[in-house]
Amino acid sequence: MAYDVPHPRDRAQSWADCDADLRRYVEEALAATGLETTGVYVHGSLAMGCFYRAKSDVDLLVVVPATLTTAEREYAARQLAERSKTRPMLGDLELSVLTERQAAAGTREYEVHYSAYWSENILAGQYAGPGTDADLAAHVSVVRRRGVVVSGQPAAEVFAEVPYAEYLEAIETDLEDVDLVADPYYGVLNACRVLMVRESPQVVSKEEGGEWGIRSLPEEHRPVIEQALRCYRSARQVRPEDRGTDGHGWDLKALESFKAYVG
Repeated sequence: MAYDVPHPRDRAQSWADCDADLRRYVEEALAATGLETTGVYVHGSLAMGCFYRAKSDVDLLVVVPATLTTAEREYAARQLAERSKTRPMLGDLELSVLTERQAAAGTREYEVHYSAYWSENILAGQYAGPGTDADLAAHVSVVRRRGVVVSGQPAAEVFAEVPYAEYLEAIETDLEDVDLVADPYYGVLNACRVLMVRESPQVVSKEEGGEWGIRSLPEEHRPVIEQALRCYRSARQVRPEDRGTDGHGWDLKALESFKAYVG
C-alpha cells in the first residue's frame, strides 16, 4: 500500500513567471560557461508551464556558431558542474550545446551535454563531449512546438523538423530506461505520456500525460496515476536520494500491474 503522506501542491511555473532566484541561477550559469551563443531555448516542464520547484529539472538547448575546442567544452561543462553545488532547487540543469550546423541538420550530435548524472564525471575530468544523444529528438520536438526562446531566432528556423517516429522512439526509449519501483512517479507519468502520444501524435508534458491517463486508462490504474501526479506537483521537500519515490512507499502490486498494462 502507498503511504498516506500529505502533498501540498506547489506552484506550477513557466519561464515567463518563474521565481527570480531560479531565473538568475540559469542566466548566471549560462554566462559562466563562457560560450558565445546564437540561441538559448527552454524546453521541458519550464517551457510547458508545469515546472514544480521541488521536483523538476530545467531543460535547455544552447546553440553556438561553430565547433568548440576541447578546452571550451571542458570549461563549459566544469562551470555548470561547479555551480550545481549551490543551485537553488532540487533538480538540476539538463543542457545540451549544439552548433548551428548540428541543429539545422538534425544529426542528434552535440558539443557538450550537462546533467546531474554527469556532474561527478565532469568534475573528475572524465567527460565533456562531443557525442550523440537520441533524446535530442524529443528535446528538439518540444523546442520547435512548445519551447521558449530566451535568445536567438525562432526555434523552427534553427532546428530541423523531427520525424514523428523519431520523437516517439525517443520517449519510448526513455520509458524503457526507467525502473518503476525505483522511480515511480516519473515512470508512471512518462508511461502515460507515451500511451497518449501513441494514440494521437502530439508533443505533451508528463503532467498532461498523467491527466490524460486518469481520464482514458482503465479505472484500476487511476490510483497510482493520481499518486504520481500528487508527487510530481508536491511542494514537499525530499532528499536528493529520495527524489524518485518522493520519500515514501508505493503500492508495488499497483506499479507492477500498471507496468504490465503498458507493456
